[in-house]
Amino acid sequence: MIDKELLEQISKKLSVLIALILVSEPEKRTLSEKVELFSRLKLSNNEIAEILGTTKGTIEVVKSRITKNKKQK
Repeated sequence: MIDKELLEQISKKLSVLIALILVSEPEKRTLSEKVELFSRLKLSNNEIAEILGTTKGTIEVVKSRITKNKKQK
């Protein structure tokens, strides 16, 4: 029987593949939308930065702005 940890790893990888397909159309999503999507998938800042071709610091700033904007609403 496949253990729970392996199933969770497979599920995470499938979620990442789906997200990559969604962000492959750059004109349809902003950086903030992409970061928010990957964050919901529980990816680390380093993983998000690597996928989006940017730095960990940029991802941290974007996440901070997202949080700030949500608090203002």
